[in-house]
Amino acid sequence: EVSALYAAALRGEPPRLPELPVQYADYAAWQRAWLSGDVLDAQIGWWGERLAGAPPLLEIPTDRPRALGQSPRAASHRIALPHEVAEGLRALSRREGTTLFMTVLAAWQALLAKYSGQEDVVVGTPVAGRNRSEIEGLIGFFLNMLALRADLSRDPDWTGLLGRVRETALGAYDHQELPFERLVDELAVERSLTHAPLFQATFELHRSGGQDDQLRLGDVALEPFGEGGQVARFDLDLALVDHGDALDGTLVYRAALFDAGTVERLAAHLAATLESLAAEPGRRLSELSLLRGAERAQVLEAWNATGAGYAGGEFVHERFARQARRSPDALAVRFGGRTLTYGELERDSDRLASHLRGLGVGPEARVGVSLERTPELVVALLGVLKAGGAYVPLDPAYPRE
Repeated sequence: EVSALYAAALRGEPPRLPELPVQYADYAAWQRAWLSGDVLDAQIGWWGERLAGAPPLLEIPTDRPRALGQSPRAASHRIALPHEVAEGLRALSRREGTTLFMTVLAAWQALLAKYSGQEDVVVGTPVAGRNRSEIEGLIGFFLNMLALRADLSRDPDWTGLLGRVRETALGAYDHQELPFERLVDELAVERSLTHAPLFQATFELHRSGGQDDQLRLGDVALEPFGEGGQVARFDLDLALVDHGDALDGTLVYRAALFDAGTVERLAAHLAATLESLAAEPGRRLSELSLLRGAERAQVLEAWNATGAGYAGGEFVHERFARQARRSPDALAVRFGGRTLTYGELERDSDRLASHLRGLGVGPEARVGVSLERTPELVVALLGVLKAGGAYVPLDPAYPRE
């Protein structure tokens, strides 16, 4: 419309834009009247059922803790998917009866679940709200936010997750009229000054417009430029653009919570997740590996290159026994006001080893050891080794499961 008005002004002609069938005030009055009574109750009831018990916070690790008064400044990281991955995602979407938006959303939610350790993930997405032909040409605020909840329990495969995401998205589209602010009020969501209600991560997918959607101002040359400082609406805001033959976009993040390197790594893990989804949709989410290239080599090889020579040809517990025979009264362990000599430690660990062998412990047997750092821990480790087994240290602070 701006292009048409500018061209008419250059030619000295009156503007010839089509008459609008309704004005924004007409739409606002209609929406207020329609969204009431039974219709309003049905919308609230549907969302209340879908979001009942949803986690209030997506607990992904941050580089700095949340705090009151943190800067809302945002930063962004560019994302560009390889052509073959984008094509694989489109082909998968056609096979599974999903849109590209649903397919990428499933991968984004799976990645957030992996990072947070949560099987229940809520992601927000904006909808245009222009679902009637009469309002497509209106200037006005129609945008609404939808809360899309993903159930990642029972370790589904990718196709199973796609089915869940599709049903959730279709249901949300059918109930998109309820304003987000009204939904938050109706659900009585507990507000926090450190994070957004219902969801803290979002996703949106745009289609790149063709030549007819581009702004043209005669001979004036146009080029995009940076918007300056951005404000973070959410912790993580993933926005991709489908160009038809490519898929790229940005990951906007709250700079007060995340470092640039952290988000760069997150973006690489998203690319790995999408690649896995496109290539092996039959695999389960627990089989998803996020490590690629240099990061994989660092984690699996470089950090584990801790080999060291060991002279003597004796086992650790054999060397300890030799030392205990040499100086049985020497102090071996001190813990608070308690002490154990080498002789006492040798005797107690021998007694435990005998008991463990009676239970069948021997070579190749693994024995869990769940103890705090006490003298009993030293006895337990030596006793397992003397029995011929291997100990598996378990932190007593771990979850009971």
